[in-house]
Amino acid sequence: MVTLHTETPLAKAIFELFNDLAQLIKDNHRDLVAGSITAYIFGGCAVHLYTNARGSNDLDAELIAANKLDINSIILELDPVYFDDPEAGESSLDFDINFNIGLPSLGPDYKENAIPLVSEDSVLHIFLVSAVDIAVSKLSRLAEDDLKDIISLYKAERFSLEDFQRVARDAVYYSPTPDSLQKNVDYAIRCIEEVWLL
Repeated sequence: MVTLHTETPLAKAIFELFNDLAQLIKDNHRDLVAGSITAYIFGGCAVHLYTNARGSNDLDAELIAANKLDINSIILELDPVYFDDPEAGESSLDFDINFNIGLPSLGPDYKENAIPLVSEDSVLHIFLVSAVDIAVSKLSRLAEDDLKDIISLYKAERFSLEDFQRVARDAVYYSPTPDSLQKNVDYAIRCIEEVWLL
């Protein structure tokens, strides 16, 4: 079992926000069976669960709903969760309604590689996208924070350079912009290789 940072204030806020969402879903759709909605956690919240680094004020998650549920209208009813961040002080966590799974660079197997966090009887099953898939998802934009996240996950030994190269290669193959993504992959690999030289 992968050890995760699930007891931090931000991690508890993540689970509280998902619990609130599950309750709203049940209130609106009492006839749903367990696992009718699946969530895959991406972004800064995923990085935090793996590394305990970098806070986040929004939760990036891909939601897949059965029966064509209008899950976005339910998310709009969600209130933010407030928590005390050890560095930033009083903070809040919102669901990012603009998160789009079409934007990150991803290999085709990210769902199969994800780690189950909540399943069994809950209407909302929650998965944490694997660390290497999170790192690769940062490549399409590769801003300064994205590169820091990749390095942070690598330093925490959440994936090997070989794993990163393999998944990145798949992401490039399936990308609509393979040339620009390959440049970002090459740059990220150079930065990873320099980590232990510093």
